[in-house]
Amino acid sequence: MGGRKKKYVPKSWESKGETYMDDCGRMRADTSANIYESMLTSDAFALLTTKQQILYVFCKAQYYGKRKPEKDFPEVEQMQGAELFYLNWAAVQQYRLYKPSMDKNFYQDMKALCDHGLIEKVASGKGRRQKSIYRFSDRWKTWQLPEG
Repeated sequence: MGGRKKKYVPKSWESKGETYMDDCGRMRADTSANIYESMLTSDAFALLTTKQQILYVFCKAQYYGKRKPEKDFPEVEQMQGAELFYLNWAAVQQYRLYKPSMDKNFYQDMKALCDHGLIEKVASGKGRRQKSIYRFSDRWKTWQLPEG
């Protein structure tokens, strides 16, 4: 019989070990954003700009401990699944990756993540000032540099 798996305790250099308040005002545990070496060394990831790679890490941070579209759209089959996440310009501002005037760069970088097969856009909230919905994708595994 297997024993219960111990909860991972972050090393002192990995986390402040604190909780944070989410965008709904609830206290949440600190989370991580794991990226496997097979992705790091793939052409799809390696040929992104550094800022696009960091943006993907922020996308991964949405996977754990954040509100999911399936909670808000329980009747919509397309919105079901843990691989979906919300992200928009306002949310990214919290991470200070882009200066306030660089929203076009953010949208271009999200498009690059889609083009490289790391994520897919499910629903755009850009024109309605709502959070866009994305899905993590495994298309990066077969991504090839476009000819030309």
